[in-house]
Amino acid sequence: NQIKKIICSLTVLCAMFASLTLAQAAGFLPKANGTELGLKYGETIARQFTKPPKIDGNLDDWQGAVWIAFDTEKELLRGHADWKGNDDISMTWSVAYDDENFYFATAVRDDIFSPGAKVSEAWQGDCIFLYIDWENKKKGAPDCKPNLSFINKEAKVTNFGKNPEVSKSKIAIEPNADLGKGGMIYEVAMPFKYITAVKVKKGLEVGITPGYEEGFNHDEEKGVFLDWGGINPDDSSKLGR
Repeated sequence: NQIKKIICSLTVLCAMFASLTLAQAAGFLPKANGTELGLKYGETIARQFTKPPKIDGNLDDWQGAVWIAFDTEKELLRGHADWKGNDDISMTWSVAYDDENFYFATAVRDDIFSPGAKVSEAWQGDCIFLYIDWENKKKGAPDCKPNLSFINKEAKVTNFGKNPEVSKSKIAIEPNADLGKGGMIYEVAMPFKYITAVKVKKGLEVGITPGYEEGFNHDEEKGVFLDWGGINPDDSSKLGR
């Protein structure tokens, strides 16, 4: 199946372009621009920050980055019968780096935000997994698999891979009314020392895909999972090249 062989990759280059409370509708909201920049489906470029972004759930610092959208049936790994379109669940995301950290940010359009109740079972509700094959092993599950979730009114980074210290990373998850009733902004800074021994520098290519999990704890939202090309993200051979 050719679709299942889509290469999802991140190339690290220098910059080439310039608690849950009341929902807010302010700040920069991204639009996908990868195609406009000549990128193929399954490719993105990490922006290099010269000044670290403020991890606060406001994406103003991310203007000028490369943004990728998961907003079609092509991105559904499961939940085809339950997905109701972009306003049900979709996301526009970006990655960046500096000398110390790997950054991820996304604007999630959602009609119902229903997070899990337990950190160990974050996947039971709305959350995001990141699948990163830093070593380009191209086999087995990627070692780096942090989860971004909102548990017991607190934004959390949880290790579901082989990087236990990633839970110390700084994260913000904030509501945004312009993204729907359940719309959220996720923003996280993960120190490289917590997630990889690979020396990250200009030109490095790694396998990556975010995965948005709607979970199983809400009757109207069960089992929908979005990622790049609807692939099995636990198979590193489908992430990198």
